[in-house]
Amino acid sequence: MNLLKYSLATALIFMAANQLQAANYAWPERFEGVMLQGFYWDSYQGTNNTKWTTLTAMSDELSKNFKVIWVPNSGKAASNPGMGYDPVYWFTNHNSSFGTETQLRTMISTFKAKGTDIIEDVVINHRSGVSNWTNFPAETWNGVTYKLGPEHICRNDEVAWATGQATPTGDYDTGDNFDGSRDLDHKSVEVQNNCKNYCKFLLEDLGYAGFRYDMVKGYAGWANKIYNEYSKPKYSVGEYWDGQYDAVAAWIESTGKQSAAFDFPCKYAINEAFHSGDLRKLVWKENGTTDQPAGLIHHWYQQYAVTFIDNHDTYRDGSKFNGNVVAANAFILCSPGTPCVFWQHYVQNKAEIQQLIAVRNACGIHNQSPVKVLKSASNCYMAEVTGTKGKLVVKIGSDMSSPSGYSNSDIKASGKEYCVWTKIGVTRPDDPIVTPTYPANLYLIGNLNGYNWASAHGVAQSSKNDGVYVWKDVTFSDSSDGYSYFSFLTQLDPKDGAWTAANQGDRYGATLNDKEITVTKNDQIRKFIGNADAGSCYAWKILPGKYSITADLSKMEIQLKASTTEIDMVETEDAEPVYYNLQGQKVENPEKGIYIVVRGNRTTKEIIR
Repeated sequence: MNLLKYSLATALIFMAANQLQAANYAWPERFEGVMLQGFYWDSYQGTNNTKWTTLTAMSDELSKNFKVIWVPNSGKAASNPGMGYDPVYWFTNHNSSFGTETQLRTMISTFKAKGTDIIEDVVINHRSGVSNWTNFPAETWNGVTYKLGPEHICRNDEVAWATGQATPTGDYDTGDNFDGSRDLDHKSVEVQNNCKNYCKFLLEDLGYAGFRYDMVKGYAGWANKIYNEYSKPKYSVGEYWDGQYDAVAAWIESTGKQSAAFDFPCKYAINEAFHSGDLRKLVWKENGTTDQPAGLIHHWYQQYAVTFIDNHDTYRDGSKFNGNVVAANAFILCSPGTPCVFWQHYVQNKAEIQQLIAVRNACGIHNQSPVKVLKSASNCYMAEVTGTKGKLVVKIGSDMSSPSGYSNSDIKASGKEYCVWTKIGVTRPDDPIVTPTYPANLYLIGNLNGYNWASAHGVAQSSKNDGVYVWKDVTFSDSSDGYSYFSFLTQLDPKDGAWTAANQGDRYGATLNDKEITVTKNDQIRKFIGNADAGSCYAWKILPGKYSITADLSKMEIQLKASTTEIDMVETEDAEPVYYNLQGQKVENPEKGIYIVVRGNRTTKEIIR
């Protein structure tokens, strides 16, 4: 009996240990890192290339923001130059369009030393021959020679009907057919042995940390389980290209949860939400009752979901995201799952995406973070997300709501139709110290000096010192609703009434659209980076009158003072007030505005609303 108890206890411990170990072959639990797709289609060329040497040169910057970088298949392929999706060599030749094997090894080791893992695009659904359709190379690694032939190609592969080619004699394909290279028979023990050791070679010899499995719809998911259990990658994610939640979840289950999957259901929900203008599509019901962010991340599979906005394929075809790129990235960066930022989105919106990543990191948001959706409307997605270090609230959309319990000082990231609040301090201590630079010119623009928003007329600062700009005695006139509106531009258009050049510069405005500002309290300034037109830049509103304005960009604060006007003291026998406008003219029936008010022998400045 004692022996039986011991045996059962030992077995239970062994099973538990295996289950914990198995999780490491899929994707780490409570993983806080952000992933970068370090390439796009044909990015082995051009000024914005992602060759191994280019990525290595950017390793300081990239390693501060990303814990995982996905790179293309590095083995020599049939297409030259090409992206590597028609691979020929697995073990012996990793000189590709992206660089030499030496450059590849340098890149991987450089990033590893800086705490960032590199994963490879592993293409094992299909393979190309050296000089014809089926003559795969014999390759030796660790004293073992690996060789595949026609007997390892699926018998229903297109080569079966090609003239002048060998006849495939493998089993029938276990997934979708791929025309272009030979579909491998993953039921074959020899194919499995080749794939298992190829995966081990990538990890143990080249130094990769894991795999992005290409076109996993092309073969059964149990094959990935076999390869991962043998090679033991830190990361594994499959490209199961399907927008249906059940289909992608079923593939994850078919791997024994030994692989994560790209969250195509989330990607298509994001596409539809931004295309239709209905942000309610960013929310799905968990168990039919609880609002959660859409996609695999809404229910059960957060750990196994790699979210993304675009990849190298979608960016060049009909499923390319068409909308506010940074706001969409804010959604995935402030949600569970592991966000994968696309290279082109990153380089085109670097400052904003880096700040969003910094906020995520500061709060410790991870791939299983709880989410409480606070608001879901056609113009607003707002959710509170809890990390290991604190909480954040993210808002997507044009709605101007603010979360309860948060103030403007809690805004740590914001831009066109997105805003993120947190009480946690957000710093990037590894960033180099940069001396701040300020615009050479800052123009006050709005309902002033007889002009309105129809023309890009503005008033330049009368003085500037270390980011402090001052405008004295500026007169604001009424707009149609009785208020005046204004913001700041860094450049004007030389052509009267035009906006082309003005819109290319940066803008500075309010943290909330049409936020009312008075002389009683300083307000925060928000920067809207280049090409921010009037519709995406928030203006302040004030009561008409004459003001002196100070914009301190070193503190991002604005201060208003009512301009003083010399008037004759009017003494009255009783305390009935006498009103003067800021130009010193007596007003008999004052409406809303700022006035100098004389009561008896006392003069004050008052606002009538």
